[in-house]
Amino acid sequence: MNRQTAGFTLIELLIAIAIVAILAAVAYPQYSEYTRKTRRSEIAGVLVEEAQKLERFHSRAGQYSDVSGPPAFSHEVSKGNAFYRIGAERKERTFTLTASPIGGGIMGGDACGSFVLENTGRRDNLGMSGAASVLGCWGR
Repeated sequence: MNRQTAGFTLIELLIAIAIVAILAAVAYPQYSEYTRKTRRSEIAGVLVEEAQKLERFHSRAGQYSDVSGPPAFSHEVSKGNAFYRIGAERKERTFTLTASPIGGGIMGGDACGSFVLENTGRRDNLGMSGAASVLGCWGR
């Protein structure tokens, strides 16, 4: 009797599943790191943009902190994005912007920690761990 097979054998199916699992085990960590790097670049850009807005505000108001008036000048600092929250410490002659990762998300345990940008242009990272560096975290 001539028997035709239609489909995969169990061994072929197990080999295919094993190959897919190995590829996924290699690719997923790289994908996760790429996603974190993208989020870091995004928040670094937001911080630089916010610093530029504060510099323009300083040009109009003569200081970084809000002016009660007259004339009144104020500037609301960005709150951040879905992955980082931005805090601002604004004084008359200085400002410090800090972007802290939101816990529980993909950036919660990131090696770069919190991003800090000052009015002097100084960039830093609070809570860095592992092999992270300020230059690497800021995308330079």
